Amino acid sequence: MVPQSRPPIWRNQPLQDKRLMTVNELADYLAVKPAWIYNNHRALGIPSRKVGGSLRFRLSEVDRWLDRECPAAA
Repeated sequence: MVPQSRPPIWRNQPLQDKRLMTVNELADYLAVKPAWIYNNHRALGIPSRKVGGSLRFRLSEVDRWLDRECPAAA
């Protein structure tokens, strides 16, 4: 039996405000490499927290950060 993978977190609307994303999940969401997240999260102020020594990101906070820091072009 082949294990089924979970859908990406940003497609699971009821959980998006509660679940924390990993660096790899956030990198997929932003279409960047995980190394970019590690190298830039502090300097750019991407909202994050450490859980058990690992970086985690709440999607709703990242979306607010994106809206604030990267407004859509007119």
